Amino acid sequence: MGGIIIDNVKVFLQIEPKITAEPGQIIKIKDIASIFCTDKKAEKSILELEVHNISGRKINDVIPALRIIKTIYKYDENIDLTVMGEAEILIDVQGDTNESKLFSIIKTVIVCFILFLGAGLAIVNFHADVNMDKSLQIIYRMVTGEENHKPLILLIPYSIGIGVGMATFFNHVFQKKWKKEPSPLEVEMFMYEKNIDDYILDKTKHN
Repeated sequence: MGGIIIDNVKVFLQIEPKITAEPGQIIKIKDIASIFCTDKKAEKSILELEVHNISGRKINDVIPALRIIKTIYKYDENIDLTVMGEAEILIDVQGDTNESKLFSIIKTVIVCFILFLGAGLAIVNFHADVNMDKSLQIIYRMVTGEENHKPLILLIPYSIGIGVGMATFFNHVFQKKWKKEPSPLEVEMFMYEKNIDDYILDKTKHN
């Protein structure tokens, strides 16, 4: 004896690891996840479901994936739901910034100047530690057989080579022609931001 077979609506949910929001914003599923559903009408309704409200003066907030699942099953408990992605979503709450463009430029110039001084001092200290002047004098004597306390024929190409080598290492020279991969600096910045996000997520969860 045959029975009635009811196919549940299948929903695949891909959750974003991090989003930005404004204070007071109502977070809907469409703001934090991508969705695929076998029923397009149900898909539109699910995307508009509200899961969180940014209240107070929080700088960061967290939405657990379980809250999204509960919201969807509250809408329709017969949905066949598959969730992919992170277990929590970090929300970066961005308030109004009254910072002027001129002030931002001044800050950028100051930071660049400090970094330039720091990099210069690091190179100078490295050369002092390894006694680079003495090394170049020895190389000059080995090649020419003459003593020279300022072998400019080695010092000038070496100084130019430091700048060219650093620029090449960070992919700022012929970047588009040579390589498509990110520069080491971009990789370090990505890892730094990822570690910061993980720290903020962990700290926000326990507060």
